Amino acid sequence: MIRQVVDKSRYNIPVSDDPRLHELTWYATEDDAVLGVVILDLVDLGYSWIALTQSDQPPGYTAANMGSSLPTEDDATTALHDAMRSIRGT
Repeated sequence: MIRQVVDKSRYNIPVSDDPRLHELTWYATEDDAVLGVVILDLVDLGYSWIALTQSDQPPGYTAANMGSSLPTEDDATTALHDAMRSIRGT
């Protein structure tokens, strides 16, 4: 099961300070082993996503898969959830 994350501060997630990218929504698997974020690129107004997996090394999570240039937030969310399920093996 994938749920929306309201407070990402409990995770040790690398943070981008790129002002062209706006994080829209964070998601996590039930066991928090895989996290994901949907991002709006403010330059080309396309949507991207990044799936992160737990890492034994700091910062705690690392990028495992990503996609970009999707036309809608729904497309990005669907692709992200598919990737998260694939990574988790469910």
